[in-house]
Amino acid sequence: MRRGGLLAGSLVAAALVGGLGALVFLRRPEAPARPAAPPRQQPAAPPLDVSGRTPAETAAITAVAVRGLRVAGPEDLVQTPARDDLESLYGSYDPYFVRGDLNGDGILDFAQAFVRREGDDPPFDVAVFFGNPGGGFQRPVWVELGTPLSTGDLTIDRSILVLTPDIEADTARRYRWSPDQKSFVVVGDEPDDDSSGDEAPSTSDVPSDRA
Repeated sequence: MRRGGLLAGSLVAAALVGGLGALVFLRRPEAPARPAAPPRQQPAAPPLDVSGRTPAETAAITAVAVRGLRVAGPEDLVQTPARDDLESLYGSYDPYFVRGDLNGDGILDFAQAFVRREGDDPPFDVAVFFGNPGGGFQRPVWVELGTPLSTGDLTIDRSILVLTPDIEADTARRYRWSPDQKSFVVVGDEPDDDSSGDEAPSTSDVPSDRA
């Protein structure tokens, strides 16, 4: 009787072990770990030419610098103590070229000053080039024509273009883009202001070879 009990117990134990083995065998194998995704490559910045401009900026500027206009450069500025102070504080910079988002669309624009070729002390014309969503730039919007800028510079404060005719005098005109008027207007002007001197020239005021 004792031998029979031992035999029955052995059979029960074998059945339990067999059942566990079946359970182990039927268990779904774990999926292999998915390899980590490679780091996302950032798009390479466009190359700059010797003037610090991208090829698209240079192409837009070159298309305008014809028929009596040339791109304003270091040879056109007058070095003054105030400019020396700026350069000692911020380093060397281009006073006639500046980048920023000037119409609030999230795309980088830029402003460029041009010099009229004629005359001993030629005036400057200032234009803004809006960036296109797919790359490149639109035709220029002229902000000021015939303004003295040899002792001044261009800067951008958020979305405002700041034109300083003379940094020694520390006076400036601040322009914002008006989508309704499709031109740059002096900051602070009311829409119904009829003063002709406070609004930047529209494209209709620009000579036909630059409109």
